[in-house]
Amino acid sequence: MPTPPLRRTPIQRRSAERLDRILDACAELLDESGYDELSTRAVAARAEVPIGSVYRFFSNKRAMAEALAHRNLDVYAARVTERFAEPGGEGDWRHAMDVVIDEYLAMKRGAPGFALVEFGMPVPATAAPDQPNHLVADRLRALLADRLGLDADDDR
Repeated sequence: MPTPPLRRTPIQRRSAERLDRILDACAELLDESGYDELSTRAVAARAEVPIGSVYRFFSNKRAMAEALAHRNLDVYAARVTERFAEPGGEGDWRHAMDVVIDEYLAMKRGAPGFALVEFGMPVPATAAPDQPNHLVADRLRALLADRLGLDADDDR
């Protein structure tokens, strides 16, 4: 999966924590006022960081929202993987689908910013293979193939 659209990848823990605060603030503001009202200045104020820190990581608000979408997909995949690690349901596709849907709904209800951004902006099925819908489909295929003992490279 491609890396999120960051201008600079944090190296030190302090920078990674600052990036997390920025993305958390972005998610909260998306819930409160929507994408159209989102601004880098508002995110910086909410995250309690200088505006320069926001621009160190992101070129604009769209890049912030895209990075939040990548983080959401990572969190979602980790939650599904954790649930798959619990005993029971191995090889049962119905159980696997219950987990996939339950975790999606749990994030939809409780993860800040997820209601608007989820895993990225919706795109048509004919979009390039690096678009959000394809990234989610590929990630889910790998998770489900592993859980169900299938070949993830088999397009069927």
